[in-house]
Amino acid sequence: MREARVEFISGKNVLSSIKGWLMAADIVEKSGHSYQLTEFGKRIFDNDPQIARAGSWWAVHLNICFSMRCEPYRSLFAVLGGRGGWHVVDQKFAELISPLVAESSGGAVAPGTIVSNLDGVKQMFLGQSPLTDLGLIETRKEAGKQLFRLGTPEVGDETLVYALALARQRHFRGAMTLNFSELIGVDLHHFLGMSVSRLQRRLREMSRNRKWEEHFKFVEGRDLESIEPRSNLWPRLAVLPLLQETTDTWI
Repeated sequence: MREARVEFISGKNVLSSIKGWLMAADIVEKSGHSYQLTEFGKRIFDNDPQIARAGSWWAVHLNICFSMRCEPYRSLFAVLGGRGGWHVVDQKFAELISPLVAESSGGAVAPGTIVSNLDGVKQMFLGQSPLTDLGLIETRKEAGKQLFRLGTPEVGDETLVYALALARQRHFRGAMTLNFSELIGVDLHHFLGMSVSRLQRRLREMSRNRKWEEHFKFVEGRDLESIEPRSNLWPRLAVLPLLQETTDTWI
C-alpha cells in the first residue's frame, strides 16, 4: 500500500477507488491479503501494457457493464440509452436508477451512496479520460449544469463479438440459443451505444463473414431472430481479437 501511494501520489481513498475500478473491470482479483492480475489482466499486460489502445478500453468498459460490481456504471448506460436525450446526473437521477441498482446488486442501496458513486463514474467521462475519447457518453453544459447523454461510438466487429461473449457468460451460460430480444433485455445495445435496428443489422452482416463463423450465427425466423453461440463465443477467446485487431477509434 505504501508503494502504491508513492507510485500514484494518492491517499487511501483514491487507492481504494482505483482498486474498485480494477476489480470491476476484472483486471485484478484478491489473492490472500494482496491482489494479482486476472487472466484478462495478463492479456492486457501482454498485448497493451500501457493500456493505450481503444480495444483495451472497450474491453474495460464492457467488463464493467457485465461485472458483478457494475453499479451504478451499468444503470447509467441503461437509463441514458432507454430514455434518450440529455440528462442531469444528480440526486433525482440517482433516485430514478435506484430500483435498477437494487435489482442488479441484490439489495437496496441508499440514494446517497448512489449519488457518491455516480460522481466517480461521471468523472470517467469528463476531461481526458480514454473512456471519454471512445465517444461512449456525450456531455455539454447548459445553464451551469453538466448534461449527459448516450453517445454514438464507432463499434468494431471485434468489440461487438466480445460484448456478445460477455453477455453469454454473464446471463446465458447454458443456453443453446439466445433470442435477440433477450440480448436487448440485458441492455447490450445501450452498452455499445447502438440502436436495436443497427445492432440487428450488424449481427446479420457479421454472421455472413467467415471470420466469425466459429463465434456465432445469426438466425432469422418468422417474427423471431436469435443468436446461435459457437465454440469461440467466450470472453477468454474473444478478447484477443479485440486487443490485437481493433482499429483505434478515438474521437
